[in-house]
Amino acid sequence: MRQIFKISILSIFFLSVYFFLFISGLIKYLALGSTYYFGDYKLFENALSCVKDGLSPYIGPPELNCKGFNYGYIVLLLVPFKNVIVNANEYIVPGIFTIIFTITSTQILNPKNYFQFFVCSLALLNPATLLLIERMNLDILLYLILILLAFNRIYLFNWLLVIYSFLFKFHPFIYGIIIFVEKEKRKLKNLIFIFIFILTSSILSIYIFKEEYTLMLKDSGSWKMGLHYLYSIKTIPKILKETFSLHYGLMLLIIYILFIFQITKKASKLDIQSNYDFQKKLFLLSSNSLLFCFITFSNAFYREVFLVLTIPYLFTNIKDYRKILYLICFKFLFNFIYTIDLNFETFYHVENVRIYKTHFLMIVFLKGILDYILMLFIGSIALRMNLDLLKQFKKNIIRD
Repeated sequence: MRQIFKISILSIFFLSVYFFLFISGLIKYLALGSTYYFGDYKLFENALSCVKDGLSPYIGPPELNCKGFNYGYIVLLLVPFKNVIVNANEYIVPGIFTIIFTITSTQILNPKNYFQFFVCSLALLNPATLLLIERMNLDILLYLILILLAFNRIYLFNWLLVIYSFLFKFHPFIYGIIIFVEKEKRKLKNLIFIFIFILTSSILSIYIFKEEYTLMLKDSGSWKMGLHYLYSIKTIPKILKETFSLHYGLMLLIIYILFIFQITKKASKLDIQSNYDFQKKLFLLSSNSLLFCFITFSNAFYREVFLVLTIPYLFTNIKDYRKILYLICFKFLFNFIYTIDLNFETFYHVENVRIYKTHFLMIVFLKGILDYILMLFIGSIALRMNLDLLKQFKKNIIRD
């Protein structure tokens, strides 16, 4: 009962802060989202309305807002109560998601002392999290799915969630790693069966809706992140290119080589227990997702919210990972400096050429360095876990 009361009080506190930030308009300075609230959710709502009317959400009539949706068709197809959602007040569904996000995040973080409460507060109130909520980006759904995957013991439901997540945005194929840890000592033939089930179901769904997914990929390919709101290993090479006119491809290659060398070296020195509880499953899923996105894509700033899901495992092993928690705190605090700087003019044009201001390049470079170091630590733990799972998988092959 005391635990429920504590989580309720904390959730009400954070929801009250969100409400104040929205009502006062301060969130516009801390999140710097769109000109109107819940912009990404509005795109989803428009796409849902188009599908309901038999129109394409990818190449439909622009005057009906049937354009610009860059998520998988499956997310629209499987939405229940389409009419209710489309006709509901524009704030109801985002409000519900915000409440669910806050309660579940508070529950999994479950701060037990002042330091943990400080980390929890930074995790839920830093500008990256605020941007996710302000835009109500659909990554919030993937965030909640990861929690479900780590918690759920109905295995078939987990596999269906992995399929759904992959068809949702493709990169969550990494969530499939759950099949190796959701059940201890699973036989090799069962793993192969599950893998084939997930793979064939995903491919079949893409084949059935190949036109929609082709359009999704085309639309996604036309959208690229610049230096604003960037979370990626590509940040440093981009800054070096803009500042010193260095070759972007060469700088990126050097950064990749350096990162792989350092993360491999750090992972080889780690020793992690083999049992998987909820916190460790959550860390495995979220850290692998973060690592893959960090080294592959130019991610929007709000994707940093998945760092929150790594914290419960770090809390339970605070003796080993206290420095990483300090680094996460510093990173979340720096996000405030980063977004404050974005409130000022960041570039100007000379003969139609964009010139970035020095203060902006310095802040983004520092953020890129900080992101690199943090992902080096979190990624090395994830890599160690992955290598241990691979070693166990090889033992299963020999045993079976």
